[in-house]
Parts: sequence; structure tokens; C-alpha cells
Amino acid sequence: MRHYNPDRRTNFFVQNSLWIGYQAWQGFLNLDRGVIVISSSIALMDDSDRHSREVSEPSLNFRYIPQPQLSIYLQEWLVPNDSIDPILAAVADYQPAAELVFAIESGSNLDIGWCQNLQVLPPVCYQQIDRRLSEFQLTT
Repeated sequence: MRHYNPDRRTNFFVQNSLWIGYQAWQGFLNLDRGVIVISSSIALMDDSDRHSREVSEPSLNFRYIPQPQLSIYLQEWLVPNDSIDPILAAVADYQPAAELVFAIESGSNLDIGWCQNLQVLPPVCYQQIDRRLSEFQLTT
């Protein structure tokens, strides 16, 4: 049984906010509106004893699903049809420069949300990460 803990989602976002904002803004710049998808091999939002004893940090993968492909993505996750329309409406209405819509693929669970009132806006996250990426580029 899944023991969902919303505080874990908050902590996850706090720890990864710059990278999530960077990925969301980069996706918007390249593909227009969409959802930033964060995948993990472990159940990040699960509070069961099995997951609380895990010592290693989860490996995270990020990708961006543009709005025209979002319906197919949600159907693949078996999201009920009556839940798909509100998600599509959120993606159509969110303000990309100030908000983001996300999906967390965590184990066999999908958590979808809309972040508003962000402390650091996606364009600022993008600028901060982009500026630092050059420090890690190998010169030939």
C-alpha cells in the first residue's frame, strides 16, 4: 500500500528547485507549453518503512512533454479520462515564466502538480544553471 507524504514532495522540490526550474524553462523555450517530468527508480513520495530505510539517493531523470503529446503520456500512465482534462487545462493556463506543471514518476506511481508562487522563477533558474554549466565544460 502506498503511504503518500506531501511533505516529501515539498522537500524534494526544495532540494532540486534550480534544476527543475532550469529543465522547465528550457523545455518551454524549445517546445512551448508542457510538463516537466521527473523520473526516479524509487518511490520518492512513499513514506512506507521500506523506502524510509533506503540509504542511497535516487537517480533522477528529467524530460519535457510538450502540450500536444501530453494526452498520450497521461493515457499511457492510465490516468482516468475525467482527470486528463483538468491537467490539460492547467498546462494551457499556467504562466511559464512564473509557474510550472510537473509530473513525478516514482516507482509505479505518478504524481502531477502545478507549482505557483515559486521562490525562484524558471527563467532565473535557467540563467543560474546555464551560467554555471560552462564551468563544467571540457575544453579541447
